[in-house]
Amino acid sequence: MSLSQPFRHALPVSESLFHEAIYLTHAGWERVKPGEPYPQRDAPFFYFEWKDGRTLPEFCLALVVAGGGELQTRTHTRLLTAKDAFLFRPGEWHRHRPSPKTGWTLMWIHFNGDEPLRWLREHTFHLRQNVALIENRKIFRAQFERLLTSVHQNPATNSANFSRQAIGLLAHFLADKPGRAIRGTTEVSDDAVRAAVEYIWNFSHDIVDVPAVARKVGVARRTLDRRFRDATGRSVLEEIQFCRVSRAAKLLQETTMPVKHIVHRAGFRSDEHLRIAFQKAFGKSPQNFRKKT
Repeated sequence: MSLSQPFRHALPVSESLFHEAIYLTHAGWERVKPGEPYPQRDAPFFYFEWKDGRTLPEFCLALVVAGGGELQTRTHTRLLTAKDAFLFRPGEWHRHRPSPKTGWTLMWIHFNGDEPLRWLREHTFHLRQNVALIENRKIFRAQFERLLTSVHQNPATNSANFSRQAIGLLAHFLADKPGRAIRGTTEVSDDAVRAAVEYIWNFSHDIVDVPAVARKVGVARRTLDRRFRDATGRSVLEEIQFCRVSRAAKLLQETTMPVKHIVHRAGFRSDEHLRIAFQKAFGKSPQNFRKKT
């Protein structure tokens, strides 16, 4: 784990963050040794008696990095192992603890916002008994560590950047249909191209370009582009652009988020880049695309 010392941060939430689709309220990670009491009493906000359990006024997303444990809700008990991610909803009674035999290392964030509440109403979270069904756990953990590192470096601030990274985490288990694969990966036999497609569709909301994709999969840029075209019929850059346009179109269709906020959430650098991409893909501006759908 790249993070060195456990921490817990309560983040300030300014009024401007209420306009974000998601905003973080707390973040941290913990390492509990085998047999060590849990929860730790030195964290009053997070402490609860096992017999009583607890409810939270916000969402809680956590990832077991090492060890294991159990979680309970009103309806079920679930054993947790390393690489399991779990989610609690606002107001949902629950309790969780590490195994006394193994302890655990746990990363977590607390968040709220209009979008996750809407996803909750629409049953969009792809969960099985509160445990997230994640297609690529390695990437999910890397994104989680990146977010916590960003928070730990700036614990006295809160920003839209944290919100965007949180959306990236949640995207791993937001599904239109259970078991939906990342676009195109099931038909691609070239391992490097498949890895490139997955990287693009997981990270292109951030600053991702063709050289970055090539470095990620360990293939020379020209070689990757040739193999990518052979396998998919399009270039790496075209795949990045298609992914961003698709993400923006989905946000325009399914949310009331202002276009100026969608720009960066979809991975575009400016309003003009988004407008040009939509004109090329749909023959209309983002605003007109929203009106027609």
